[in-house]
Formats: sequence, C-alpha cells, structure tokens
Amino acid sequence: MKPKPRLSILIVLLLCGFNSFAQSFEDLERKNGDNAFTEDWFKVMARYTSAKSTYTPNYSGGTVNVAFRWDKTEKWDIRSRYENPSLGDFIYALVNLSKQISNGRSTKDDYDDHAHGGGILGWAQFYANAVAKDKLLISPGITMDDYMFGSRYQKNNQNKAKHDPYGYYLAAGPAFMATYLVNKKLWIDGYVNYDIALVKVKNDSVDPKYPKPSFLTVGADLNTVYQFFGGFRINQVIDGGYNKDKSSRLDISVGMCF
Repeated sequence: MKPKPRLSILIVLLLCGFNSFAQSFEDLERKNGDNAFTEDWFKVMARYTSAKSTYTPNYSGGTVNVAFRWDKTEKWDIRSRYENPSLGDFIYALVNLSKQISNGRSTKDDYDDHAHGGGILGWAQFYANAVAKDKLLISPGITMDDYMFGSRYQKNNQNKAKHDPYGYYLAAGPAFMATYLVNKKLWIDGYVNYDIALVKVKNDSVDPKYPKPSFLTVGADLNTVYQFFGGFRINQVIDGGYNKDKSSRLDISVGMCF
C-alpha cells in the first residue's frame, strides 16, 4: 500500500527539519549564549547502582555523586572525564549502615560481602579528537583508574574469608569515545574503556601468584543544552584466575551539568 502524498510530504519535511537542527557542535547554545558543549563541565547527579557478583549476594541502591568533563571540538584537541565513584558509594554505605543500626545490627561479620568500585584517586580518561566533523567526534585515548575490588564469603564450609582477586589496584589502559550531534539541543557520548590492573597497592591476596584482574567499561550519556543529562555505565571485571569472578557494576545516572 502506497502512502498518501500528503503523509509522504509531511515525513520528508519533518526529516529535513530534524536534520536542519544538526549543523555543528558550535550550535549547542544555551539561552545565555554559552556553548553547552564546551562550557558546561561540572556534573551533579542522582544515581542508581547495582552490583552483581558470582559468589556473593547482589546489592543495589540509590546515591548521589559529582563528576567533571572537559570537551573541545577541533581535531587533536584533548577531551577528558573524571569521577570518583567512591564518594557516592560512601554515601550509600552510610545510609545502609544506618538502616542496619536501626534494625539492631551494626556489622556485616555474619554474612557475605563484596566491593566493586573506585579507590582514593578515582577514574579519569583523556581523549584526543582523531576525527573532528561538524556532527561527529571520534576520540581515542587512555584511561587511568584505581579500584577497590574483592569478596569475602564462605567456601567449602570454611569460615568466611577473602577470595581473589581481592585488593586495591592501580590500573590503566586504552579508551575510546565517540560523540554524535543529534540536533541543536541534544548530543550523545558513547565510550569504551579497558583498565588493566598494573599495581596491587596492598598485598593481601590469598594466593600471591593470583593474576591481577582487568576491568571493561561500556557506557553512554545523552546530553542537552538545558543542562540535564542521563546515562548508564557498565563495569565488568575480567578475572583471569581460577575463581572466575564475573562481578559487574551498573550505574544509571540523571543530573545537571554546569
């Protein structure tokens, strides 16, 4: 069945109108005249975090956090991202602890627990615009992060103990980000980072020869000139040892950028 001529004309006009809004990143202006892409750098967000582990119970909850971004549009300009998820995780832990105390229990010594997050330094990425088009930026780079990771649980009817990979790690590796301009109001950042644990800061392994883990991050953010944004990030451990922990962490965030 062929579409009616009027409907076809309307669809063409809508598509043309949509595309006319997507000229370049320079068009991403706020009402005060500032460019939302290059001027907005401080992010405040509400977050839902869910962590899953092979050997311990899953946990999830809400928290808040802050982050930073710096963006440029010219070829070979440097762009960067920084966040320390430990801040939001600490707030979540305080809320969880207060609930335990109110329920008459103030320790976690009687059940399994698991950590999958940042450390003292936080998570940072630096990218260079290898491709800089009006509506598309392709930016390879590097990621430099620290991780607090590990589980305590009972195994083979033994007392609860730490199990590898367990510890505080300094990591670095390749990173990649692509940014696409949707229209004058919206743009999307998609990214992939691969952290290789290079240094174990605290030597508390059960097995000193246990291989250090790696961490794969995949995420995307939808940004607007209205300062609102939303996004998700999945961080997956790559455990090359015999425990084969498949822990993953999902962060879903909404907030404002200033």
